[in-house]
Amino acid sequence: MPTTNPRGKWSNELLEATMDVVENKITSLWGANKFWGILVISLFNHLYGKTKSRKIGPLGVLTQEKDEIIVAWVLSM
Repeated sequence: MPTTNPRGKWSNELLEATMDVVENKITSLWGANKFWGILVISLFNHLYGKTKSRKIGPLGVLTQEKDEIIVAWVLSM
């Protein structure tokens, strides 16, 4: 397993599995960081509800539906 992951470059499945391991006290936040490479602060924030999503940056202007329509149109052109 990798010991470092760039910021936010892990899958949701890996994050959830790592959170389960920490919640069940199989390992600590630091142990999970060392083994799976997910930042300790990210694990802490997700475990204790400090963050709701993994999206980095400001909110988008368009809704998801409108964004998908524009992407489909661009790809068809």
